[in-house]
Amino acid sequence: MLIILDSDAVAPEGYIAAVEAEMKRQDTDAFGGPDAAHESFTDVQKAISYSLTSFFTTGGIRGRKKQLDKFYPRSFNMGVKRKAYLDLGGFSTERFSRMALYGEDIDFSIRIYRAGLRCRLFPEAWVWHKRRTDMRKFCQQMYNSGIARINLYKRYPEALKPVHALPALFTVGVIVLVLTSAVGRVLMHYDNPHRWYWLCALPWLPILLYALLIFLDSSRQNKSIKIGLLSVAAAFIQLMSYGCGFIEAWWKRCVLKWKTFR
Repeated sequence: MLIILDSDAVAPEGYIAAVEAEMKRQDTDAFGGPDAAHESFTDVQKAISYSLTSFFTTGGIRGRKKQLDKFYPRSFNMGVKRKAYLDLGGFSTERFSRMALYGEDIDFSIRIYRAGLRCRLFPEAWVWHKRRTDMRKFCQQMYNSGIARINLYKRYPEALKPVHALPALFTVGVIVLVLTSAVGRVLMHYDNPHRWYWLCALPWLPILLYALLIFLDSSRQNKSIKIGLLSVAAAFIQLMSYGCGFIEAWWKRCVLKWKTFR
């Protein structure tokens, strides 16, 4: 079995033993495992880690669910039998986004399934996964991931599932709510303020409720109010950056029929 870890992933003690135990329990051709944040990570990295793994940000698809129709391993923590790796030719060198390291692991996982090989989640074979060190880099990472998803879809239709469109819907929803509030603000200025106050204030309610949910859940998990606040920013950056990349790539590749978009 070839073990593949990203350069920013650290395997804890007992990782190999967990892999061996799972292989003895049920043989498989490839596997993937979850990721977690180490205590030494910065508060920003812990907030980003929460955003990428939380159920409330679609993070459950990264390897927290024990029952999945198809689990697609990611290169931050995966393994594949040597013969399968060689037969499939390893990872693709094609760029699925503006940066080289986006989507090649999903491409490989899809080819594993298309070859009729077995693949599953090893929930106990987890790694510490270092995140981006600031929100700007995280924003760029998520934007490129959104682009990569559409590029993968154009090659493999099964690579796109309803859950992958949720960040785009979230993005559109937030923009519509903010614009609606802005219209209410304008009407309050030119008309009776009391008549249009609800149109100015009400659209912010679902946004604030979602932010409060993220804050409370992250603060509880990380035992830190600061990380809870940072997690709110990370969650909105993750969903809206991914959503923007997804929407732009969808428009150019699916509507305008561009052959390529990176």
